[in-house]
Amino acid sequence: MSSPEVFWPYFALVVSVSAAVVAAWREIQRGGGLDKADLPGRMTLAIPIAVFGAEHLSAAHELMNGVPRWMPWHLFWAYFVGVALIAAALSIIFRAWVRLSASLLSFMLFCFVAMIQVENVFADPHSRFTWTIVARDSAFSAGALILAAASGRRTPTVDRVAAVAFYWIAVVSIFFGVENVLHAGCVPAVPLAKLVPRWIPLAHFWTLLTGILLVAGGAAMLVKKLARPAAAALGAWVLLLVLTIYLAIMISQPDVEGINYFADTMMFAGILFLASLFPRRKPDC
Repeated sequence: MSSPEVFWPYFALVVSVSAAVVAAWREIQRGGGLDKADLPGRMTLAIPIAVFGAEHLSAAHELMNGVPRWMPWHLFWAYFVGVALIAAALSIIFRAWVRLSASLLSFMLFCFVAMIQVENVFADPHSRFTWTIVARDSAFSAGALILAAASGRRTPTVDRVAAVAFYWIAVVSIFFGVENVLHAGCVPAVPLAKLVPRWIPLAHFWTLLTGILLVAGGAAMLVKKLARPAAAALGAWVLLLVLTIYLAIMISQPDVEGINYFADTMMFAGILFLASLFPRRKPDC
């Protein structure tokens, strides 16, 4: 915790959670017919964004190495992304210009996929992790796009774009589910390299169960009548994993990796909650 690269992401987590609680309380007090998935979706998307923003600002000299070689001003872009992520988190938490910030966030995440992750896939097409990161970041982009679509006036065009994003999240959920089943020794939900610690009870069982639920839930999202409840149920399950397994790992391992896995999986829960916002009613015109 003594290094800035560790301290500031944890600080951002505490501050963003506190801000989310205050903002959520105010919204609940005001009422206004909020969708049941709106609050958990926005907050579980915004909190990880704030954490990643703080990480970009505190470890910019390391993260600048991920900027494509052909782009100038590598250090500038690392700082720029950090500021942009924190600004987006505040916008989403406090419901200010959400459509604009969510649209820009979606575009930025898509740029990460197109300019960085796709190149990594071509460099190592046999690595399951490069494919997982492409699927993860593109699903995050899709979730932000759905939030943008749900935060303003809806038209048939907006709904069509949101539909594409929704079905992509469903496909990614199925892909993650298969990976969870095939690699049950790894942490559940987003199938990356970290192994489940041996001290977690029934460690491999949770990853296997999550894989089955993701495959079944992702398939149910492709069925119109089941789409919204399936997405919300998957979001609730993944958030439960975050608040139990991933929180325990982060507490036992208070470093950058621990908080990254915590925030990463929370963001996946967030986009599943946001997916359950679509479709919710007829377009406005």
